[in-house]
Amino acid sequence: MLANFLIGLREGLEAALVVGILIAYLKKIGQGARTRYIWWGVWSAIALASAIAAFFTISSFKLHGKAEPFISGLLSFIAAALITWMIIWLAKKARFMKAELEGALDRAVATGVGSLFLLAFVSVGREGLETAIFIWNGALATGGSKSVVYGTILGLLVASVLGWLLYLGSLRINLQKFFRYSGAALIFVAAGMFSYGIAEWQEIGILPGDSMKLYDISGVISADGLLGSILKGALNFTPTPTVLQSAGWILYFLPIAYLFFKKPKKVVAKA
Repeated sequence: MLANFLIGLREGLEAALVVGILIAYLKKIGQGARTRYIWWGVWSAIALASAIAAFFTISSFKLHGKAEPFISGLLSFIAAALITWMIIWLAKKARFMKAELEGALDRAVATGVGSLFLLAFVSVGREGLETAIFIWNGALATGGSKSVVYGTILGLLVASVLGWLLYLGSLRINLQKFFRYSGAALIFVAAGMFSYGIAEWQEIGILPGDSMKLYDISGVISADGLLGSILKGALNFTPTPTVLQSAGWILYFLPIAYLFFKKPKKVVAKA
């Protein structure tokens, strides 16, 4: 639930910031009457993402045999890739988000109301589809959808409130630090998803080494205990990882952490 709350908070806040920037800029250029088209795009995107998430989550429990671990592993890899793209992109490009959105909005205003709807729909819909995949992956990984859905919805609700307060100017937070700290936490989440995908495919023989366990600490942290369940839900933790699973976690974590924390090179102007 913790991991899904963090994902919902992060995705939701990014979407809320996008909507806030679009609406504020429309009012700034004297096109406030057209904000309804932005909202139509937002609500349409939310409805589509919710329907897809509901379908994914419900259908995931009707898979049988090798289909479930195969799909679960595949979705784990996709979810890890999406989180990776999200945190790396925001770490490098977030400071240009406002200018890029305003430029896109200028073009949309010149084109017509349909473009305003489409801009909002695509901007919010991308975040919604990513969240739907995260919910599906979490439901498959934990064997139940309630805590996953509750955690994600709670994160989205908190993000909505924060986004609204930011828009009103009632709340001042350092967004750069927020995205940096949450991004660092999500690297661990994504590494766990990647590792879990390896374990699922090992289970059905797509990847080798299912019986080669690196260690067994189930006597200290039981997979069915409170701590084990929390770690499982947050980080896809297992007390009995395989050698390949552990190697995959490390090989994922180290380069992504390096790219995330690496400071961009300063461009020195030539005389």
